[in-house]
Amino acid sequence: MTKRQWFTRASALLFLLLLVINLYVFFTREWESSFSPTSYATLYYPLDIPTIREWKLVDRNRIQLDLACTNEITEWKILTDGGKEQTASGMKPSFRIDTTFSELHTYKLIPVTQQAIQPIEISIRFYGKEFYASLGMKHVDVYVVRANVPCGEFEQYSVNDWVDDYRYVGEAGLAEVSRILHDEVGIRDADPTFVRMEKLAPYLRRKLKGAVGVPKDDERWMNPYRLYCEMVAGTGKGWCTQHAQVWVFWANRAGIPTRFVFGARTQDNTIVYTGHAWAESYIREQNRWAFVDMSQGELYITNKEAQVLNTAELFHLNQHNAFDGTYVRVYVDWVWEKHPGIPGKDTLVTVPFALCNELVRSEFTAQSILKYRRPPNVEDVREIYAGFFNDRTFLLGNLERYLFKPQLAYSFYPTEGGHTYFIRRFLFFALLTSFVFWVAMLAVGRRWKVPSKQ
Repeated sequence: MTKRQWFTRASALLFLLLLVINLYVFFTREWESSFSPTSYATLYYPLDIPTIREWKLVDRNRIQLDLACTNEITEWKILTDGGKEQTASGMKPSFRIDTTFSELHTYKLIPVTQQAIQPIEISIRFYGKEFYASLGMKHVDVYVVRANVPCGEFEQYSVNDWVDDYRYVGEAGLAEVSRILHDEVGIRDADPTFVRMEKLAPYLRRKLKGAVGVPKDDERWMNPYRLYCEMVAGTGKGWCTQHAQVWVFWANRAGIPTRFVFGARTQDNTIVYTGHAWAESYIREQNRWAFVDMSQGELYITNKEAQVLNTAELFHLNQHNAFDGTYVRVYVDWVWEKHPGIPGKDTLVTVPFALCNELVRSEFTAQSILKYRRPPNVEDVREIYAGFFNDRTFLLGNLERYLFKPQLAYSFYPTEGGHTYFIRRFLFFALLTSFVFWVAMLAVGRRWKVPSKQ
């Protein structure tokens, strides 16, 4: 055997070995292993809101911001304490600041070219080096800077990054959904987000009445529109997972940016499913994500300032049973119509969240891990792989999450997501490399076998 033949066979064996290892890791992965830990800022400070990456001093009386935003802002109007107007340009605006000792001054940066973007408010209090020197300390100037927008370098997504386009549903299906939203649900372009939610939620709750139950295996890989149609027709049933998927689909098509969220929990240093799923809808009027639980008919929960609360905020409030002053907008049907303290039937009401927070109280424990799914809006499945052959989006979506697009997780607990994905990616790219090397060796061998022309 020549050295070339030996390398060819060795590369083939290496490829087969790596293929077996990759398949073994894929088929034996734990149920809740495909997630990666992230921060509150990444989950809840979208890039649609201007973010101050850093600030620096141009000189003692002038500051420059380094901003990031999905929309480029070319011009700013800047007000100092409500007056003293200045102008600045671009995503690195600089402006004069008042360095009167110890006085607090507020600077409001108002976008001129992108008026839909909220103004940036910065407060600065200055302590000069002369002050410290008078007290016998050698110190540089101190600027105490605070802002009403996110600050720092961290991974960010735009709201649209969480929104599925649902091309895999097909043009006919999406056209029918648009017709229903306009003709039957009554959603109009001018409707604000809360109005859209309060039109859509009762419609879906009425349509899905009687659809609660154990889903068939096939429903685990169906696209959300087909899943909805089967649940409405009575040929399919759904857990909270399916109801959340349906809400995410219809809400996104109704112009309400919405993402799928579900829970995991630590137990004996492993991860197990908690048994509940829900959604979050983005309220553009508040620039906040709102917890939505369609399986319970809960549209959104608000605090004392009427701001919607997200999943992580409810998770933290639950650790201290601090739900005083929180209210829920809920659709009253068979789930709540006989519940003490909740009035009405087939109607939307606002009641103290403490009246109907049993599920949040039981699911959002200190051991919970909150998982946020990025598109496509198809379920992750273990052990039931028939969907891989029946639906291309289900196959590609699951493989993409397995390797490159982990579901992001928020928790008190450390997770092994980074380590898990390093191993998966290393094995996958090693497999590709071995395959390329094997093919290259075969090509070299074939070239050597071609007889030379006399």
